[in-house]
Amino acid sequence: MTLRTGTSRSGKMYRYYTCSTSARMGKTACKGRSFPMDRLDALVTEHVKRRVLEPTRLGELLQSLKTRRQDEDAEVEARLQKLRSEALKADEKIDRLYRMVEDGITEMDDLLAARLSSLKADRERATMALERAQFQTRPEVRIQADDIQRFASLMAEKITSGDAGFRRSYLRSIIETVEVGDNVIRIRGSKASLEQAVTSGDGMGKGVRGFIRKWRPRQDSNLRPTASKAVALSG
Repeated sequence: MTLRTGTSRSGKMYRYYTCSTSARMGKTACKGRSFPMDRLDALVTEHVKRRVLEPTRLGELLQSLKTRRQDEDAEVEARLQKLRSEALKADEKIDRLYRMVEDGITEMDDLLAARLSSLKADRERATMALERAQFQTRPEVRIQADDIQRFASLMAEKITSGDAGFRRSYLRSIIETVEVGDNVIRIRGSKASLEQAVTSGDGMGKGVRGFIRKWRPRQDSNLRPTASKAVALSG
């Protein structure tokens, strides 16, 4: 959606969100819908306060992210162990071949040289795969109960008071899209972004998001986040 202004019959100016596709191309492109800015902003703000910024709920969201990462880290660690084992076995085989040549048990003929080259290639592949897999490991993010309480209180204040532009900037630090349907408004956000906002401390809200995602009508002509990367908050 895009933000527009209008004037009532009494001459009072008001602001509202409307479908950008419909505004540009007409109702045949997208039936669209319009929504008073103040009302939609208030609905989203109150919903985020109740369903995300309530400390117990916030702690549950962050814990679910931590649990998922622990499962992923366990899978990565199992792969690391396998790759380390493959690289070690290749090293041991190469060492045995060299010792056989040094001890005079065999000579370095073409067949043995080819075998040695193959083992070195195996070791190189395992080593490179190990290095790539190690990049997937992440340091554990530690968030205390006091951090959650402090963040929830501060964020609730920031999204409900002060300049409207600043309030929306703070909301965008934890919200990715707002889908406006005929009978329901869906708010979606990344748990990882939420975690980042909690851990940023005093830097929260500074330079929030280099791009701006406006409230959107839930139409096929508008982009939507994938379910795997979003947290849907309903009701």
